[in-house]
Amino acid sequence: MTGLRDRKKQQVRRRIIQAATQLITDKGLSDTTMEEIAAASDVSVGTVYNYFGTKSALLLAGVEDETEKMVAAGMATLTSPGDDPEAAVLRLLHAYLDDFSSWDPRLLREVMGAAFQRVDGAEITSELAQLDQRLLEQMMVLLSHFHEEGKLATGVEVYDATLLVFSVFVLQLFMFISLDTYEVSDLYKQVDRQVQLAFAGLNKESEQK
Repeated sequence: MTGLRDRKKQQVRRRIIQAATQLITDKGLSDTTMEEIAAASDVSVGTVYNYFGTKSALLLAGVEDETEKMVAAGMATLTSPGDDPEAAVLRLLHAYLDDFSSWDPRLLREVMGAAFQRVDGAEITSELAQLDQRLLEQMMVLLSHFHEEGKLATGVEVYDATLLVFSVFVLQLFMFISLDTYEVSDLYKQVDRQVQLAFAGLNKESEQK
């Protein structure tokens, strides 16, 4: 009985998040009301507040769910990294991009905007940073593996290499969110190009050139 109740709660939670995500995409976070979210998800306003409390918490819950998907997708690369660190890093970043590129840029802009302002008296900057940290940690685990295998250039610190490569991902994602002319194909192409440039200095083979 407990399992059935938990499944029903999860179904309601997902329904509320999906309704909120669509409304926030269409109208923006500040112009979306909890009453509209309740109506769109076919629950009472009180139920929405009981599950999430604020619109910011709802937005964050959606990002958390997507982050879990990205972390799960990234595990395939960590489990079987192969022999080429550059190729492995690109597989990991592509796993993230496959999820991010499916988002409507309007929703991504709302998430980015929420990171720099208070909505409903709430601030979710630190929570969003913690979600980014989960992806950063996966990248560090991957590069640590290649560092231990002697596949990175002598003197390269894993933490520095992780920040360098991850910053490529963040910068190109920012471009995708900010520029209407920046297509999904541009996102992948530029990430690939910048990672290739980064590994021109990170690869062990670069020391021999």
